[in-house]
Amino acid sequence: MVMTKQASEMHKKRRGRNIALALVIFALVGLFYVMSIVRMSSGGAS
Repeated sequence: MVMTKQASEMHKKRRGRNIALALVIFALVGLFYVMSIVRMSSGGAS
């Protein structure tokens, strides 16, 4: 199956969006992890 130039560009753009979305998700997971560690270490007093 031969991909056209337009389809190739579409796949490159989609891959870029997917990578960006994965980075955002991993950043949020890391942020929530750090927040939970900070809350546990402070005893959840606040």
